[in-house]
Amino acid sequence: MRVYWQPFDAKSPNASDRVPERTEIAREHQWDLEAAYPDAAAWEQDFARIDALTAPLEAMRGRLNGPEAIAAMFEADTALNRLVERLYTYAHLRADEDTAHQGNQARQARIRAKLTEVAGRLAWITPEILSHSEDELRAWTDAPTLAPNRFAMVQLLRRKPHTLSENEETLLSRAGEVFAAPRQIFNFLTNADMRFPEITDAQGVRRELSQGRYLTFLLNADRRVRRDAFNAMYDTYGAYKNTLASALAANVKLHNYLARSRHFNSAIEATLHGEHIPVAVYETLIAATRAALPHFHRYIDLRRRRLALDDLDMCDMYVPIVPECEIKVPFEQAREWVAEALQPLGAEYAATLGSAFADRWIDVYENRGKKSGAYSGGCYDTLPYILMNYQGTLDSVFTLAHELGHSMHSWLANRAQPHRFAEYPIFIAEIASTLNEALLLRHLLQTAREPALRAYLLNHACDEFKGTVFRQTLFAEFEKRIHEMDATGQPLTHEALSEPYYAMNADYYGPQVRADRRIALEWSRIPHFYYNFYVYKYATSFCASQIFVRRVLESPPQRDQYLDLLRAGGSEDPLDLIRKAGVDLTDRATFESGFEEFGRTIDELERTLQELDRSRTARTGAD
Repeated sequence: MRVYWQPFDAKSPNASDRVPERTEIAREHQWDLEAAYPDAAAWEQDFARIDALTAPLEAMRGRLNGPEAIAAMFEADTALNRLVERLYTYAHLRADEDTAHQGNQARQARIRAKLTEVAGRLAWITPEILSHSEDELRAWTDAPTLAPNRFAMVQLLRRKPHTLSENEETLLSRAGEVFAAPRQIFNFLTNADMRFPEITDAQGVRRELSQGRYLTFLLNADRRVRRDAFNAMYDTYGAYKNTLASALAANVKLHNYLARSRHFNSAIEATLHGEHIPVAVYETLIAATRAALPHFHRYIDLRRRRLALDDLDMCDMYVPIVPECEIKVPFEQAREWVAEALQPLGAEYAATLGSAFADRWIDVYENRGKKSGAYSGGCYDTLPYILMNYQGTLDSVFTLAHELGHSMHSWLANRAQPHRFAEYPIFIAEIASTLNEALLLRHLLQTAREPALRAYLLNHACDEFKGTVFRQTLFAEFEKRIHEMDATGQPLTHEALSEPYYAMNADYYGPQVRADRRIALEWSRIPHFYYNFYVYKYATSFCASQIFVRRVLESPPQRDQYLDLLRAGGSEDPLDLIRKAGVDLTDRATFESGFEEFGRTIDELERTLQELDRSRTARTGAD
């Protein structure tokens, strides 16, 4: 494992002082969207088929009065959904390649508008089915004709108290594009319209700041570079704080409005109802995390001491505390590490993982206008694509393992389940991704011999727990708070959002941090606040995955139980599927075991740092 010292090749897009154009990215580093549609003309041909596949469903209106009719509806609905999912997948992936490309944005707008239209035309289906008595619906659910779709009927039954009249459902469906506006405004503003200044790096070179490059600046050992990047990022967002507050406030109002319209007590209850998750799970996570803050504060103080600072600022939260091990990892090396690390998941998993690279599932590098961050996309009838903005940091390597966990989850579920049950709930999704990260960490720790590298990796593990559990739970608590604020009539101005955010940030990070007031604006740059109570799932899944890693490594039967969880897709309620695989997320002890593991990792990091200090002292004495 010597290649981690290797610098970037000068030809890498990441070595430039500017963000490259899309045309400058090599074809092998771009995803193969031609596998979904060979060209725009093929996409247009399928787009023209939407009405023909919608018509059979419209013809069923007034006839959904028995199990046979509902079975026929499910079949026709599946054919339509498979078509529009493929169309939408291609359109939105093309749009994310370059958010300023007008042709790609227009295509995405067309399919979104068409989906909204079709949803309005078919909004009568659920109300018509649920207009029948509960006794009738339960009898139909158990009918042999509906056996392949039994769980879908169970899910429909749960929606009965929250389903509106046919006219009301139609109105809500036709407003789909309006409801999507806050997220679209946020995405276009932050990805296409915002421009960030240049930052002078530690070598005196002026480099353009971007969403994708921000973390690389925060990893810099020079505190002046970190502070300049932090200030530039938040000053740029601060210039749009009123617009961003309006967009987020509109999104929160939307969630609360829909929850009230559907007779839920709160927006959080409405959102969790879809996956049959009790609100108590969300609240238990927050309570357990707050109880574990002393562990987090201990790590923050260790970070402060190792950086030799009187107090920390938020720009100091990502720089490695083992600076002599600053790692630059070329993408090919990252690929090799991830493949080696995931070997414990078995031969089938490993072989398919090779296809992810050979068949170009991954869009690797940042380019101008590309959507920031990383995600796994795709649908039942396409490859499980991955968007990356690979920067060559260790964090980028772990992000690659993370997104491959999602895409492999999709690959396995799509081949084991029929279309209707292949899509897995988000509550389960983050288990597959964070387990891959844990296996990568284990592999690198096992193969690392130098104390400096081991300390670096343990530092990374602590930072992963910080980012995935403590930070995401902070976000989850803030998201809950702002929905409650709006529900009680409090305006969500930028001041009203910033004050509680700053206070929560202080609670979570503790007394060793004297945070620049700019961090109060962090809410303005978190895209997940537009996903509707999504972020808590990172934390619950991370705690579960720490247990699943141990089970995967203990025995092949337990590994197979885990892989069966991935193959199960959305065929049962997520809490039940996870429990069957060996972990109970309704039990607070599951979260507490994760925090205990975090405490042990801090202990090991401290021991390794002491060993590193002793070896450094010995070398100095010998010199």
